[in-house]
Order: sequence, then C-alpha cells, then structure tokens
Amino acid sequence: MSLFTKFKTKQWNMKKDDLQRASDIGVPFSVKHNIHVSVNNETGCIEGLPDPWIRLLKQNNISTTEQSQNPTAVLQALKFYAHSMKKRPGQAKFLGTTETVEEEAEEIENEITGETDRKPQKQDVFSDTTTQKGDLDEAIDKMKDASITSDHTNQAEAPSLRQKETKKKMTDNEVMETLKTIVNTGDPHVTYALDKKVGSGASGTVFIAKNKKTNNNVAIKSMDLLQQPKKELILTEILVMKENRHPNLVNFLDCYLMDTNLWVVMEYLEGGALTDVVEETVMREGQMAAVCHEILQALAFLHSNQIVHRDIKSDNVLLGMDGSVKVTDFGFCAQIAPEEKRQTMVGTPYWMAPEVVTRKHYGNKVDIWSLGILVLEMIEGEPPYLNEPPLKALYLIATNGKPKIKNEEKLSPELLDFLDKCLAVEVDKRATAEELLHHMFLEKAESLFTIIPLIKAAKQVKKKQAH
Repeated sequence: MSLFTKFKTKQWNMKKDDLQRASDIGVPFSVKHNIHVSVNNETGCIEGLPDPWIRLLKQNNISTTEQSQNPTAVLQALKFYAHSMKKRPGQAKFLGTTETVEEEAEEIENEITGETDRKPQKQDVFSDTTTQKGDLDEAIDKMKDASITSDHTNQAEAPSLRQKETKKKMTDNEVMETLKTIVNTGDPHVTYALDKKVGSGASGTVFIAKNKKTNNNVAIKSMDLLQQPKKELILTEILVMKENRHPNLVNFLDCYLMDTNLWVVMEYLEGGALTDVVEETVMREGQMAAVCHEILQALAFLHSNQIVHRDIKSDNVLLGMDGSVKVTDFGFCAQIAPEEKRQTMVGTPYWMAPEVVTRKHYGNKVDIWSLGILVLEMIEGEPPYLNEPPLKALYLIATNGKPKIKNEEKLSPELLDFLDKCLAVEVDKRATAEELLHHMFLEKAESLFTIIPLIKAAKQVKKKQAH
C-alpha cells in the first residue's frame, strides 16, 4: 500500500464516526463522487478507472499491455482528454482549450479525481476523499518509477501539504469595464464596410472588411460577449496583441464595443493559412527554411517579452500574397515572468511538447517543439499521429518523445540537425528561438517570393475541391 493510499485510508477511518453521526441527523446532499485510480504494484495495471475511461482506451486502441507499460502516460492522456471533452463537447478541435493556466490546472485535477455531476445515494467506501490539491500529483509522480511499491510502514503520519494562494479571477463586470477603457468609442461602420464572412465558431465570427479611408482589406472578429464564458481571456488576447506589435505577427489594428458586441480589427493576409500549402504542395528545403526564419523572428520577439504562444502550428501561420509570413491566434498565450514556469496542458495535441502532456513545469521552449512538428508538417504534409485519435496521440507523445521522420534519408544534414534541436525531449538540450535564428539550416532560405506560387497552387486545388 502506497503512502498516498494509507494517508487517504487513515483520513477515512478518522471520519467514520463523524459520518455515522451525520447520517443520524439527516441524509447528506451535494456529495461529490471521487474515483480512486491507482496502479497495482504486482501486475502493473491501472485499477479503478471509471467505465467511460475504459471504453475510451479501447476506442483509442490503447491496449492493456500499453497501459501496464506506461501507466503514467495513460493517466495523463486521460486527464487531458476527459477535461477537454467535458469543456468542448462535439467540437472538431477536441483538445484545444482557452482556459488560463490557473483554471486549466484546477479543472484538469477535478477530472482525474473523478468528480462527476451525478449525485450518489451514499459515498463509496473506497473513494478517494482528496481534500488537498496536489495529493494526486504526488501519487502520480510515485508511479513514475518502481519505488511506488515501497510501503513506508514506519511513517506515523502523512506530511502536511502547503496551501497555495489562488489567483483572483476578474468578474464579468470588471472585464467589461476594462474593455471600455481600451476600445475605440466611435462607430466602426463609419470606418469599415463588411464584405463577406470567412469563418465562424464558438468564439465568434470573422469577416473580411474594407477600410473606407485607405481601401485596404482587414479582418474583423465579431463576438457577442454574452455568449463568451471566458471573457477575461478575450481581454488578455486583445491586450497581448495591442501591446506586442511585430512584422511577423498578425497585428491588432483596433477594437470597438457596441453594447455587448465586440469587434476586433486585425491585419488581413489574403494567402490564408500555411496549412493549405503544406497539405497541397511539396515544399523545397529552402522554402521551409524561409518560413522557419519568419516564425522564429516572431517567437524570439514574443519570448523576449516573456510570452509563450503555446499553439504554434500551420493553422496559426498566415501568408500574404507578397510572401509575408505571420503568426496569429493569441488565445493560448500566457504572460510569464522571466523565470516562471507553467504547469498546465493547453494547445493542440499533435503539436504538444512532451513536458506539456506529462504536466511537467515548462516555459517558452514548448513553442520550439511545436515549430519542429510544424517543420514535419512541411516535410510530410501533416503532423505525426494525425491519423490517430487525440487520446492515442497524447499517449504516443508521452511515451515516444521525438517522433519518427519519414524518408529521413532524403533530408539534408542541416535540416535533420535543425529538427534535432527543435525536438529534443530534454528541455535543456532544446534550442531557443534566438539560437535557431543562427542555425545553418536557415542559410538555405530562399526568397519569400518563392512561396507565392505555392499559395496560388494550393488555392486552385481548394477551389476545385469546393466544386
């Protein structure tokens, strides 16, 4: 029996009499059902998984052998998956999140402890009655090596856990009042004429519009704030974009608030996302190097301002018809102090760094790993494990580390070394954005104008597919 299990059992025994007395007074209500998940010391198998999670493992082709060989990776993948499916049911982007670091960590903890919406008639005798945040992390950490089997029978009592101060969240009213101080108070219809809708989703609708004064096209994201559960994140995204302008970022231009309808005006890049180019065309290494150079300039700028993007992928790299390359989508950005690390899982699973999946402390080098996966997109047309379900992809990232590269023998030594520097599993060995800007692979960079034919070719293919 592990120290963690003993601690919980002791807590339960101490409370038995109190619970019995409470039942004499009245029927308990608002009971939380907390599932106790553990690893069998003899078999190495995970025990105590709820039925929905067992079904998920089967559906995602994670065998019992894989579960016993890598129980920690399985649990971590399940934690993220259960959380994401609960927060974004039915959406194609299963594992993308928009929670802040603090909220994400807390909510995922609730998922792994098994807190559900059902109200049982009584509390299960062998439930995990966790009362201190961090108990489960301590238990999971012990699963990482064989020392989990140690009994610690001579320890009289469990150590006290440090209480941590939680960050105060802004209320909706506070967010609205702050927004009013940064928005343009004029009428946007005076300056902009909406042209056509180019996309819509849970976060709002995106239009192409024309600036009546300059005749230039812009992108306008329209959001009904009454429909946005995470208003503070919208405020964060605007502030990040407003305060951090760079030639390789899709820059913020203006914002308007009309009652509860928020308009955010941004640069418009007619070439669309890099995704279309990597899916429909074959890129030369020189073109890949040119794209990497532009992305790295954006990352070096963000990282120098203590900002981690956390969702670098081809979808979030936009192209201009002049060959310009710009990073967009700051919804996942985290503002961090220079030495601060973050411990949460955000972003999109196929591009996630191993330290994010396994919930280790991480910093801005998660963006470098994602850049490495983006390079594999440019080489292979898609990221590794894309044909795998998201849960299996998370498991494979946690267990395999650096993914295998198809047709590796066809790649230049410079590109292979660049990938090694990006996809180093040990964070200390992974390069920084500044270091990669001086990498020999970037010396192969061709003119950005060479990307324009790829953009046009991809657009033609997409147009034919649409018909």
